[in-house]
Amino acid sequence: MAITFRQLRYFLVLTEELHFGHAAKRLHISQPPLSASLRQLEEELGVQLLERSSKHVALTSAGEAFQRQARRMLEQLTESRTLVRRIAASASGLVRVGFTPAMLFRQLPTALKALQASHPGIDIQLMERNSAEQIAAIEAGQLEIGFIHSIPLPETLSAITIADEPFLCCLPRYHPLSSRDALSISDLVGEPLVMFNRKLAPHYYDRIVSLFHIADQTPSIKHEVSHWLTIVALIAHGMGVALVPQALAGSMFTNVVFLPLADMDVRHQSQCIWLTEASNANRDLLIDSVRTSCRQTFPDMRY
Repeated sequence: MAITFRQLRYFLVLTEELHFGHAAKRLHISQPPLSASLRQLEEELGVQLLERSSKHVALTSAGEAFQRQARRMLEQLTESRTLVRRIAASASGLVRVGFTPAMLFRQLPTALKALQASHPGIDIQLMERNSAEQIAAIEAGQLEIGFIHSIPLPETLSAITIADEPFLCCLPRYHPLSSRDALSISDLVGEPLVMFNRKLAPHYYDRIVSLFHIADQTPSIKHEVSHWLTIVALIAHGMGVALVPQALAGSMFTNVVFLPLADMDVRHQSQCIWLTEASNANRDLLIDSVRTSCRQTFPDMRY
């Protein structure tokens, strides 16, 4: 016969009372079932746990050792019961989350960790997509939520801004301009620019080109890529310069420097987006987590 948790509980109460009558009363049972439970427990273990007589009850050395083990097992049972009940009561289900790689340096990791800590039953599936692909996937029901670089959105989507940051000049560490405190757009004339392909990010592409036109200059676009981290990686290898959002200064590439623009304040926004009319409780929990993360990071902004 296997040892039961009831036997362990009876045994522990008996070791605390060291009196069958008091222990039985505390357990709301009569003495015979308590005595029978102890006897079965000792038979299962093959040792004597208590020395008992009509006037005396005491733990044996084996009983003292088993008392500690039994207490630990019941504590673990209580912790397990609490955990599974919390999980059962928690939200559950799959939330498909679109993201661009640069979002790993913004609010996304913090929000996901907070959500999974408070609602471990929710399963998060991350899907890397560029911003335009995320918009299309959300409208098609293939994603519940997306984290994108700010671009014009269709009326079907809602959004909150999760970052509003300046553009910085990103240069190879040993570039002749890297020792400056700040750079102007005119300093970048003739430098090989690393840019997004316009088909992938027309809003960003046109914005950067317009900065040169405002300064009455023409950019020298050399390389076109599809990810922010690819831009920084190419620059780390000395293959050009770029204008990138400030968050990428946390990307931990060692062979690049990030310098502010001296002659203009150019901002870059990132957004969390979702389909307005679609109802999804788990997605809404993630949105709440994003808002909380943003309030902690940007207390002056409204969310």
